[in-house]
Amino acid sequence: MTNPLLTPFLLPPFSKIQFNHIIPAIYEILKDCKLVIDKITNEKISYNWNCIVQPIDETNDRISKVFSFITHLNLVKNNLELREIYKYACLLISDYNTWLGQNQKLYKIYLNFKQSNNYSLLNNAQKKNLENILNDFRLSGINLKENEQKRYSEIVNRLSELKIIYGNNLLDANMGWNKSILDKKTLSGIPENILISIKKKSEDKKSFWLVTLSFPIYSSVITYCNNENLRKEIYLAYSTRASDKGPNANKWDNGHIIEEQLRLRYELSQLLGFKSYAEQLFVNRMAKSPQQVIDFLNYLLKYAYDKGKKEISQLKYFIKKKYNINKLNSWDFAYYSQKQKGYLYKIKDEKLRSYFPKQRVISGLFELINRIFGVYVIERNNVDLYHPDISFFDIFNEKDKLLGSFYIDLYARENKRTGAWMDSCINRMRKKNGNIQKPVAYIICNFNPPNKNKPALLSHNEVIILFHEFGHCLHHILTSVEISSISGINGVPLDFIELPSQFLENWCWEPDMIPLISSHYESGEPLPNNILNNMLQAKNYQIGLFILRQLEFSLFDLSLHYKFNPQKNQNALDILQEVRNNVSIFPYLKEDRFANSFSHIFNGGYAAGYYSYLWSAVLAADAYSLFKERGIFSRQTGKSFLKNILMLGGSEDFMNMFKRFLGREPKIDALLKQYSII
Repeated sequence: MTNPLLTPFLLPPFSKIQFNHIIPAIYEILKDCKLVIDKITNEKISYNWNCIVQPIDETNDRISKVFSFITHLNLVKNNLELREIYKYACLLISDYNTWLGQNQKLYKIYLNFKQSNNYSLLNNAQKKNLENILNDFRLSGINLKENEQKRYSEIVNRLSELKIIYGNNLLDANMGWNKSILDKKTLSGIPENILISIKKKSEDKKSFWLVTLSFPIYSSVITYCNNENLRKEIYLAYSTRASDKGPNANKWDNGHIIEEQLRLRYELSQLLGFKSYAEQLFVNRMAKSPQQVIDFLNYLLKYAYDKGKKEISQLKYFIKKKYNINKLNSWDFAYYSQKQKGYLYKIKDEKLRSYFPKQRVISGLFELINRIFGVYVIERNNVDLYHPDISFFDIFNEKDKLLGSFYIDLYARENKRTGAWMDSCINRMRKKNGNIQKPVAYIICNFNPPNKNKPALLSHNEVIILFHEFGHCLHHILTSVEISSISGINGVPLDFIELPSQFLENWCWEPDMIPLISSHYESGEPLPNNILNNMLQAKNYQIGLFILRQLEFSLFDLSLHYKFNPQKNQNALDILQEVRNNVSIFPYLKEDRFANSFSHIFNGGYAAGYYSYLWSAVLAADAYSLFKERGIFSRQTGKSFLKNILMLGGSEDFMNMFKRFLGREPKIDALLKQYSII
């Protein structure tokens, strides 16, 4: 029987692929890749792009397609069988990458190519790609002794395994707690759309409500539920996930996984000649050093700390005066913040949902990118999908040329990782035959699904999340780069990759944009001006506390990867507490185990990189200031952003790209002004 993963495809044939296809396909593709590389290293070749880089790029792209497919399924349709397949696939690909990165013959060929006369014939993107390749060799231990290379391989494989274990533990912990509520009064205050989504029927046909740690449900309980005991119970379960504390203590504990990851990351950096894991990773960052980032974060801290302190004091004063409550508990913070926000701005976030039906939001989003970038989006039917809730869209330019496509998967469901993200499905590249492979992306969120009474309604914060992920999607699809490893989001450092996503968020707050993405789901009426004005006034509610929270995450991450030394008997909990002592004003529980669910840095790719959100926020606010100056729907400015940022992927120096768009280096002033700090 033909293996569909070994047959060239433009889109993943989800319905045709069985789990038993995956590992044989990876074996076969890796074998083919090694044959291509052996041919290059063992035969006399010309030092030119088509003889060296192109064939390797094409074979590696085959790996990327299959691995992207299995990675995606593991995130959105996770089960025990797939976990084992994914774990083994990661090991196979990790071994291949180490073999490739430590291939001395191939390394010398690339070096000779760079030193040959043909190097001058390369364009800038090709030169950048070649420099990246040589840098990857160095970071793969090409200059290490044989025994050190062996140890490098052992560490990399184990880190890959630990990353998977961490993610599985967290997913199991998320699904491993629930509470059946028999009396609806216990759920008083929770929005009706959430109550409908969690209502179940027992075997004897009696109704009950199943509260889980799915984020839309957790967020609704902790923010709106009038029952303090339930808020406390779910907060404890959520803040102790995958740890040695809480209702499932030690069942899926990530504590020892974290400690081993930190030790091995430190050892790896020492092996490669770096003082820390952060310094190793900063070789491929826009920021020049970890210390530069720490200085930047501390600069922000000066502005945010007093503002956050004032916001907490105001909240405490509010609950004392309004509710005669003297202590602000962790599980009360979101609940009373929502009360205060409603009191101050006469606005209820849940009421806003009625004005942001999913279809209207998406339609307005597509209208925006047509206005500023000149591209348009059309839904394509009859595409092979992995779930009935998924939709598929194509993006075209002004000349009706297909640029790329994306899957959009918006709703929370079992066996799907929490949060929101965008990922690559297929990368843009020019094949040897001259054909262009079109890029394809996944957009994943975890919003409440529609029910029999209402369509899917988004909170304004969820609208922002959708715009954020779509910004990443545009970065991947609108690229003009023809080399797979630096097209779209590939080859883009973390502290630049969040620019397009945070940049696009800005339109969610524009009075001239809101009518495009909002209308009442029943009447079709626009968002009333008084509600719109109140929403805009509430934009920076608790902005100081928000920045402090981001600073806490960023400094904790950098402390773990820049200052951590296993010989000093340090552990993640102690380091987190030290950071919180200097940064946080939030009333955490002593049982809190945030690190055990900090998937960005232990299961994602954001180690020593969480600061990227704040760093890129500076870039995004500064870039958007040009639209504020010229008009938020300025096609000329949009085309400049498209040409100088989105189209270039990872093909050029990122500071130069930004300076070409804005005409100068970035400044923090626009962000501080946006945050109402100056």
